[in-house]
Amino acid sequence: MPDTGRIEREWIEIRASGRGDGVLEVPSRATAVTTGYGQVRLAIGPLGEPRLLVPVGRPAGGSATASGHNLLLTRSSFRSGGKLEHFIDITLRNPRLTRVFTELVEEILKRLESGDGPETAVHGTIQDFRNLLARAPDGEIPLTKLCGLIGELVILERLTAILPAALDGWTGPAGQRHDFRRHDIAIEVKTSLRSDASRVTIHGPEQLLPPLNGRLHLAHVRIEPVGDGELSIAALRRAIIEHGVDELVLDERLDELGCRDPEAEEWNAKSFALEGIDMYSLSAGFPSITPASFPGGVLPTGIVALTYEIDLATARAHLMDQRQAQALFLEFAA
Repeated sequence: MPDTGRIEREWIEIRASGRGDGVLEVPSRATAVTTGYGQVRLAIGPLGEPRLLVPVGRPAGGSATASGHNLLLTRSSFRSGGKLEHFIDITLRNPRLTRVFTELVEEILKRLESGDGPETAVHGTIQDFRNLLARAPDGEIPLTKLCGLIGELVILERLTAILPAALDGWTGPAGQRHDFRRHDIAIEVKTSLRSDASRVTIHGPEQLLPPLNGRLHLAHVRIEPVGDGELSIAALRRAIIEHGVDELVLDERLDELGCRDPEAEEWNAKSFALEGIDMYSLSAGFPSITPASFPGGVLPTGIVALTYEIDLATARAHLMDQRQAQALFLEFAA
């Protein structure tokens, strides 16, 4: 199966040739993946848009079967060697989402290779990438996503103010279990949009599980949206760079979280005021659900995911004072 970079290069080459391999009447090239009805093809739309054609056995009535501001899903038929071939036709409408669309295509190809039928592979993948089909206005960043990133950058700014190399400890963008990890210390960040908020959402039994032979702390960042707030993605990025971090590495981490242009208007449409940062030590007795909460250390049969809320008002015994929190940051950055 083509890798992500190869898929994007194929689209570039198809645009350059204007015809692809010439097999179909639309510019396209065959991949090595088949559905039983023919080879899956990378293609481009009338304006050069990235496109995927997945062969099926018969046409479907109607035209668009799913659409949105970002993605168009149709059934199309094209002639090849005098024979009419039918496809599920997926076209990207929003060029800003090329990387996400490439990942969607890669996942569809993977599912087809594993034996999924065309309909199952395409519609199942699109369901999993439902954000790609969201009908929110182009460029609008969900407040919860923006809030979460602001919170992580607030902590990162404090750590890099002590030691610029602490940027290497920002492990969340790499898909690690905790947002920050360095030496034997891990920090998970939760951000709330009210100064008096005490409830935070935990995703899965592993999120509050300390690292092996290490310690875990929870940073509860409380912010509120204000018109001229000191906290924004662009402002925090600039502050972190001023501490001497590697700008390219920082931008790579932001890109991994979907923030490809941290100076863009959509990422800075809202600003915030910092209401407080509470640091908790997750020692014995902290309210949490971990694998140890279940017999054998595994979720009960039939439970495939777990999300729960904790009220930090019940964890005051684990709250660190300002001196302890600063000592933790110094140790993390040492």
